[in-house]
Amino acid sequence: MPGRTVASMTTHLSGRAIAGGASLALLAIVGALAAAGEADSDYPEGYRTWRVAKFKLIGPDHPNYEKQGGFRHHYANDAALASWGRFTDGSVIVDERAHAKLEDGVWQEGDIAHVAVMRKDAARFTDTGGWYFDLFRDGDTRAGLTREQAKQNCFEACHKKVPARDYVFSDPRR
Repeated sequence: MPGRTVASMTTHLSGRAIAGGASLALLAIVGALAAAGEADSDYPEGYRTWRVAKFKLIGPDHPNYEKQGGFRHHYANDAALASWGRFTDGSVIVDERAHAKLEDGVWQEGDIAHVAVMRKDAARFTDTGGWYFDLFRDGDTRAGLTREQAKQNCFEACHKKVPARDYVFSDPRR
């Protein structure tokens, strides 16, 4: 290459290499952060094939109807059913809330409002009584709560009140 010295070519290539390396490092960091956020989201595919541990309808006369009303199906996997009350690791409980609508005098199930998940992993989730908590809204099975949101909104605000029941309010129907 006429007019170019080895030093100018090396400097030019080094600048590209540094910029390219920095771009790759940034992509790796962003990818790792995204993967870390997704790793805490654990939507329980196939939970509707599990046993319905409890069912209830929270109707319009309930004071918390706007936030919690509708059909509530509580599903539990085999590990949860076998160890209810002193849950073993791997236990999963799902609270599925479906909107309720009255049609011609009959209550009908509407769209899914949320899927709340509790999964027991005592070593990993020591700050929430050994439970992973998450909440998936409006059919979105990928974007749940951040770990801090789950701790504040699920554990601190609610489940922390019942440590004697291993932080679970309901009992399975027998």
